[in-house]
Amino acid sequence: MDPATVNSEIVTPVIANPPAAVPMATAPNPALADLQDIIHPDPIGAWPWAIGYWLVLALVIALITLLVIRLRKRARDLAPKKAAKQLLNQLDRQAPSYVSDVNSLLKRTAMSYISRDAIASLDGEAWATWLDSYLPAAKRQRLGPLLAKRHQPTPLTLAEANELHELAQAWLASKVKLSAPLPNLVQASGDAQAKSQAQPQPADPQQPEAQC
Repeated sequence: MDPATVNSEIVTPVIANPPAAVPMATAPNPALADLQDIIHPDPIGAWPWAIGYWLVLALVIALITLLVIRLRKRARDLAPKKAAKQLLNQLDRQAPSYVSDVNSLLKRTAMSYISRDAIASLDGEAWATWLDSYLPAAKRQRLGPLLAKRHQPTPLTLAEANELHELAQAWLASKVKLSAPLPNLVQASGDAQAKSQAQPQPADPQQPEAQC
């Protein structure tokens, strides 16, 4: 072997993996020292609502409140008629006083809605006319004649009592708001009562004639 070649191989070794170059440290930039980290905004949630949602919510609450007030007022208005229906079903239709009891019940119910002065004086045809104004057209002109029989000694038949019961139920079931009777009805009723009181009573045949 050539001595020069051997010396060359010994002096110059083969480096398979040369060391990586070490980067040189750089000085910090003073301008970046005052910078802060990036702050991300909070995610958008359901609250607060926009003004439109609040207006819709207020409108819904107002409508519900009005509906509750109206239903409660309607229940109070129908309470006297509801109680009168229960009392009507408890009356004995075969009792001699059934007609008077029904007439009194209707009058007390009417006075629950209207002043006593406007109803208490109604009687006879004027009272029947006022009652008929709150009945269906097919049921009118029958309540008056049946109520008028309370002044007769003969009680109602069972068929007449059943008819009076149905008419009274129909009147109590009416949803029409009761109003005070017209002045002409009140005047006509007062005139009829005054006329009936002014009629002379028939003389008692058992009473002896007055001596001259």
